[in-house]
Amino acid sequence: MKTSSLKAAKRIELPSSFLRTFMNGGLPKGSSISLIGPPGAGKTVFCESLAKSFLGNGSTCLYVTMDSAPAHIRNDLNSMGIDIWTMENEKKLVFVDGYGWLTGNSEEAYHVESLANLAELLILIERARSSLSEESSALVVFDSISPLLLHNPENDTVKFLQSLSARIFSQKDVGMIVIQGGVHNEEFYNSIAYLVDGVFDMKIKEFKGKIKRQFRIRHLRFMPHRVEWVPFVIKEGKGFILQKKKCLSKPSIKSARMPMLA
Repeated sequence: MKTSSLKAAKRIELPSSFLRTFMNGGLPKGSSISLIGPPGAGKTVFCESLAKSFLGNGSTCLYVTMDSAPAHIRNDLNSMGIDIWTMENEKKLVFVDGYGWLTGNSEEAYHVESLANLAELLILIERARSSLSEESSALVVFDSISPLLLHNPENDTVKFLQSLSARIFSQKDVGMIVIQGGVHNEEFYNSIAYLVDGVFDMKIKEFKGKIKRQFRIRHLRFMPHRVEWVPFVIKEGKGFILQKKKCLSKPSIKSARMPMLA
């Protein structure tokens, strides 16, 4: 947990106007959010939609891929209408490849040599972050931290996330840290929830032969926000779309005083 409070006069817009309403605004700069859900729930699509929102608003994005190759994310963003070549050429979008090391072959400028060395990984992320063209706030996506636990003790992974979160806070970025749900022990999830500024949850189930997905904000420090589960869909070329519900006209909102950024 950060020792000083998040002071955010400015917020980062979210992928849709309805999602901004759902959160009573946007994400505060300097915040780190964990996104937890089972495989197939839509976590990566949410991050891609968030990246599209950042890039479309003139901000920058650092995308750390651990569960898939950067080429997969490029293809998805391209299908959403993002000019990937221009964004990368202008250093508005930078990838860190944490997936290619499995094959020992990565063509990315920033690629992980070994997931067992968290200190080097943190340095690599810092180098990639410094290469972004703008000095303003960036979106930092880490998708996901779960593979780190295959190569590092749980406590070391938590310390790594604490260091990453501190850097996101100091640079007034927004961090989206993806975690696979249901595969780690409860103590680990509790440790992460303690460190980050917010926890987003996703769940997926089959109902009458159709896949149903839902999203909620379990916790978001220093911001009022809705807390109910809301259905969402994934549409090709559009990504994450939160569905409107009549019940949201009278919101259930957790209130918290929002300190101001200096």
